[in-house]
Amino acid sequence: MGQDGSRNYGHRLKHFEAQESRLQVDFVTDRGQYHAAHWNSSLEIIYLLNGNARILLDGQQVSLVQGEFIVIDSGRVFELQCKESFMQIRIRADKEFLSARAGDLSQREGIVNRRYFCLRESLKEEQLDGFLEICELFKRLVPLYINEPTGFRLKTESIVLDILYHLVQDFSEEVKGGQIPEVTQDLERVRQILAYIEENYEKPLSLQTVSSAFGLSREYFSRLFHQSIGMTFLEHLTRVRIAHFYHDLITTDEPIMKLLEDNGLTNYKHFRKHFKELYGCSPREVRKIIL
Repeated sequence: MGQDGSRNYGHRLKHFEAQESRLQVDFVTDRGQYHAAHWNSSLEIIYLLNGNARILLDGQQVSLVQGEFIVIDSGRVFELQCKESFMQIRIRADKEFLSARAGDLSQREGIVNRRYFCLRESLKEEQLDGFLEICELFKRLVPLYINEPTGFRLKTESIVLDILYHLVQDFSEEVKGGQIPEVTQDLERVRQILAYIEENYEKPLSLQTVSSAFGLSREYFSRLFHQSIGMTFLEHLTRVRIAHFYHDLITTDEPIMKLLEDNGLTNYKHFRKHFKELYGCSPREVRKIIL
């Protein structure tokens, strides 16, 4: 137990920020991880040092295995699940960071307004060497994370910039001004709905109350949500609640039944089924592991 009464468990996070949080590099080791579907506001790159992950990207499932990475554009909806122990490096770079490093003003729009295409399943033969080179750059970040030599932050940013350069050169294309897709009304609604659920998940939400809050019919809301997220509203709400329950489970000593109540989980049989699907074990087994 920590001095504040919280648990010490199998989670390690080393966080590095540069340029007022416009660039973030996280090294994460954990026994399992689940992030419910959410709106991505920055360019994000996830590299798995070990383990495997299942990702839902705009409702489409993508598998990620040890030694691979995935790039998630800003303005996309994604869900991440790692059932077993894993190590990952996660990079987030916002548009201001990318723009500031583009150099010439004439190049800034070309750097910021891009779409990235580098899923393993869709790689072209001529892209394989570039993909493997980026993987090697990620591996070079590991000893910096472990040893923290003098100037390691400088080297970390240098390697990250190299990764971003290769992605821009080999795995992206510029979207010209007139071709840049505007955020549609439906997409903006989805962003607002996800934020609303995250802020109110512990309350007794229902399909009717949330659809009414956004002035939408139940039928239209259900169709929009499933098309955008890849699951029903109730499935997503349950997963959001379980993710918060899991955080409380591993960081507090509160009884399991109280945590269920605090996080709006009222059907234990339903909860237990979904918890095992996400984390591969029961809540009591999680508690045994971290004791």
